[in-house]
Amino acid sequence: MKKSLVMASLLALGTSAMAVDVQPYVGAGLGASWNKVEGKYDISGPVVNESGKESERKSSLLVGIKGGVILDNSHRLSLNYNPAFHSNATVHNILASYDYLIPLNDSNRFYVGAHAGFSSFRGKDKLKDNYYGALGDINASGFAYGAQTGYIYDITKNIEFEFGLSYTKYNVDKTYSGSALGHNAELKLEMKDSISTLVGINYKF
Repeated sequence: MKKSLVMASLLALGTSAMAVDVQPYVGAGLGASWNKVEGKYDISGPVVNESGKESERKSSLLVGIKGGVILDNSHRLSLNYNPAFHSNATVHNILASYDYLIPLNDSNRFYVGAHAGFSSFRGKDKLKDNYYGALGDINASGFAYGAQTGYIYDITKNIEFEFGLSYTKYNVDKTYSGSALGHNAELKLEMKDSISTLVGINYKF
């Protein structure tokens, strides 16, 4: 009797697991990203004592490459590689994401979701100052997280068009220091956040 109950339970669990519709997919896209970078400086010495900060938001070309699975046409799990290319720097993002798919009809869906992962900032030149000289390479890495939303349209059964918007916060910063003429200087560069948009094509297997 006990064996029969155990077998029935296992069979029910297996049937339930098999009932989940799992659809692998891959996708690629292009877009734009607006990254905010902030610099804080502190200069101390016998003549000059000064501190302050400056920030700017720069646009860059964004590439999106991803793959994952769609569960029951309602949940999407993805691993994303999103490099952003600026004239003097590159930002590399490797992010895991979850999307909840909201159907409008058989071919159109909205989605909302969240993402988290690793990000790195790489400058093409060294950080230099007229008085303090070369302060070091412009590079930093850290944690990134945020939210996204977008729209999906089924072109065919297997091919879909996607437009997405995302906001990402970064915990990416690096501090530089130098000295000259009896003065010490400290500079902290920090990548604050980014606003991004992507247009792409996905293929569902």
